Amino acid sequence: MNGPQLRDIHLPADSLWWPPAPGWWLLLLLAVAAVAALLWWRQRRRNPPLARLSMRELARIRQDYDTGLVDSRAAVDTVARLLRRVLIGYRGRDAAAASTGDAWLAQLEALAPRQAFDAEQLQWLAEGRYRPNADCDVDALLAACEGWMRALPREPRRVAD
Repeated sequence: MNGPQLRDIHLPADSLWWPPAPGWWLLLLLAVAAVAALLWWRQRRRNPPLARLSMRELARIRQDYDTGLVDSRAAVDTVARLLRRVLIGYRGRDAAAASTGDAWLAQLEALAPRQAFDAEQLQWLAEGRYRPNADCDVDALLAACEGWMRALPREPRRVAD
């Protein structure tokens, strides 16, 4: 035999499954992002933010007052209880539940710094349920509460009770 020595045919190495191509990495990243977004959306729908729930409750109070289901004294009392629940949600039960009078009003003003309430409205919130006559402007109080709730931080800081 003349000429160079030829080798036998050799087959290519087995195809490796690792590392995957960049497209597979991108697909995996998109799948993880989609699952995370779905879980976030589901959690948000299951536990709506406190401010949104409070705005719904305030709208219900306004509707009850406008239709005459509650008088002004009961509306002021309900608004004060709602604001106390919001304050407990943001500050924690230990910090907010036992405060009364000026301490409670100071916590309301500290939580949403924009001045939403005037001095008369603050006094109505603090002691309106104990007054015998109800001469409060409930519409203005409800508008001030709505402004206060819109000025709240986005999420309450989580505090153990």
